[in-house]
Amino acid sequence: MSVRQTSIQQTSVQSRILLSPPHLSGREQSYVEEAFQSNWIAPLGPQVDAFENEIAAYTGSKGALALSSGTAAIHLALRLAGVSQGDYVICSTLTFVASANPILYLGAIPVFVDSEPRTWNMCPLAFERACQYMADEGALPKAAVVVNLYGQSADMEPIAEISTRYGITLIEDAAESLGASYHGKASGTWGRFGVYSFNGNKIITTSGGGCSYRTILTPWNRHVSGLHKPVTLHHTINTLRWVTTIGSVIYWRLLDVDSLSCSRSESNDVGRFTRRT
Repeated sequence: MSVRQTSIQQTSVQSRILLSPPHLSGREQSYVEEAFQSNWIAPLGPQVDAFENEIAAYTGSKGALALSSGTAAIHLALRLAGVSQGDYVICSTLTFVASANPILYLGAIPVFVDSEPRTWNMCPLAFERACQYMADEGALPKAAVVVNLYGQSADMEPIAEISTRYGITLIEDAAESLGASYHGKASGTWGRFGVYSFNGNKIITTSGGGCSYRTILTPWNRHVSGLHKPVTLHHTINTLRWVTTIGSVIYWRLLDVDSLSCSRSESNDVGRFTRRT
């Protein structure tokens, strides 16, 4: 490879706008060491419990479950919504495939509803038209997975009203919008279930993991999240729960979420929509 080619590649990498680079403050190692010293290594422990309580308090939810990924959180939410073989589930079009994959895990059928230009997220008018059409056809969807992309909330108020009117379980995929708010409520708390992700490219991260939370958390949620039941050839429910070493890192990261989400919204034009009152 020539010097000129190397220079072009380096310039390309340097000019790339990253989705959300990981942030390390120096405290991570001490929290991981604390988990090892306490002998709470796996599967769960006080660090994970503390995180679940903190994320519920931060978002204003009744409870939260720390899971192995945002995908697992959507999967769990769909199961708790009663989605099964042959059901229809509405899903956003502009999103990562993980928003739709759990629908297929359950043998359900995704119905994609397009975006609107202001938020890049699901269009409430298109959502209402889809619900009306499916109602007329006698095939109402069991649930809807609405994605909040790039830290930006979808226009959730009309979407929530439409979901309630048609009896559709609303699942808010807020994997990328921890720290955002819409009409004074935390992103992800407008539906029956909400989902966050802590993958390496999210607002706060442990390099992996996710979270499901809801208005009312019942013991059944925790029971289902711990089941070992094959769903497809390559996906099993027992991959849902976190381990303590991950929880020990993510627990303190909640202290930084507001400053991180604000600094990242200032560096990107789409961030001007992040907090909508």
